[in-house]
Amino acid sequence: MSEEGDILLLANDSCAEQLGERLGRRRLRAVAEPYEALLQMGKRQWPTVLLTAPRPDFAGLCRASRRLQSGGRLFGLCPPAAEPDVRPLRGGVLDDYFILPLSVRDAGRLRRLDEPTGEHSPEPAGQGALSPAEISELLRAAKNLQTLEDHLAAMVARLVPAEVQWQDAPADDGECLLRMETEPTRLLVTDNHSPSPTDAAEVKLAELRELLPALTGAAKRAQALHRLAITDHLTGAYNRRYFYHLTDRILDRAAEEDFRVTLLLWDIDDFKRYNDTYGYAAGDEILRETVELMKRITRSHDIVARIGGDEFAVLFWDPDPPRVPDSRPIETAYALANRFRTAVVNHNFHRLGPEQRGSLTISGGLASFPRDGRACRELLASANEALKQGKLSGKNAIHLIGGQEHGSINHP
Repeated sequence: MSEEGDILLLANDSCAEQLGERLGRRRLRAVAEPYEALLQMGKRQWPTVLLTAPRPDFAGLCRASRRLQSGGRLFGLCPPAAEPDVRPLRGGVLDDYFILPLSVRDAGRLRRLDEPTGEHSPEPAGQGALSPAEISELLRAAKNLQTLEDHLAAMVARLVPAEVQWQDAPADDGECLLRMETEPTRLLVTDNHSPSPTDAAEVKLAELRELLPALTGAAKRAQALHRLAITDHLTGAYNRRYFYHLTDRILDRAAEEDFRVTLLLWDIDDFKRYNDTYGYAAGDEILRETVELMKRITRSHDIVARIGGDEFAVLFWDPDPPRVPDSRPIETAYALANRFRTAVVNHNFHRLGPEQRGSLTISGGLASFPRDGRACRELLASANEALKQGKLSGKNAIHLIGGQEHGSINHP
């Protein structure tokens, strides 16, 4: 389908294919999700918009579409079974509706866009209704659940007006203004002493409730796609590209705010032997288990990433400058790294069998910002040199550039 056209169509792929044959592919822009349809309407005015039913809260979708497309034609498309739900919208938010599959006569009517099709003018935006700009802002906020929550809270706080906050259900205190179906369910509440919303505010709150399921679904999908883009599919650690990006951002901030950062590069000693002896499925499980061990030991703000194969990196950093002058944050990173090394030795990897407990070890190298590098690739190169020292010393060791393995750290 063309990226531009005269007709915006919300329909699944098979329906879009059939309508494309009837209406002309070059004139049709088809999307499959309500969120994408609203986003397209927020970007430009379409001469004609076609919305297929049935779908959850079709009436709310039509009303939101009308707000965004006040100057265009808005039509419903539905199978015969859904007609009783669509018919009441005709002459109000919908100019008209058509039964699927389209008859030759109805397809001709849609192609001749200059022919009057509705008996009534569209329903005007009532006092207090969400404006096209507000709906567009909501669509932009639906890039993840947290951003959507923040935007909705700010919007509702201006409507009430009162202090509002999101909390997990059930809401024992305060009035529930909005309900977001996530896991767990989230409720936007205010205290019981807040003044009642005005009639205009109630209209907007009602429209927000109608739009919220579609916005929540869009935020969930966008969040899931983002997560897939930045993580390693096997282990769940961050992938190499995102690690480089995130580390350089943190290093730029560290240079400005004067806090210290330490990078650990580690791999599994003789990993190929485990793959050859126990199979690649066992090797994959070992990688997943070692990453889980590392995540248990690291702090919530530290970053764990898979660089490639059995090689991993961890960025230890503190979001605040050191409180004590001349403090040595690398010692904290070294202690955490060595704790991880010990945990791997003591862990029972089920695929290896109980008799192999203690046979799997890791080696690592530590490099510190800014002494050993000021960018991610520089720190990785320095940590790799320390890792090589660990391998040459007999493996099962954490080395620091210019220092010794295990419990001794020598600063140059």
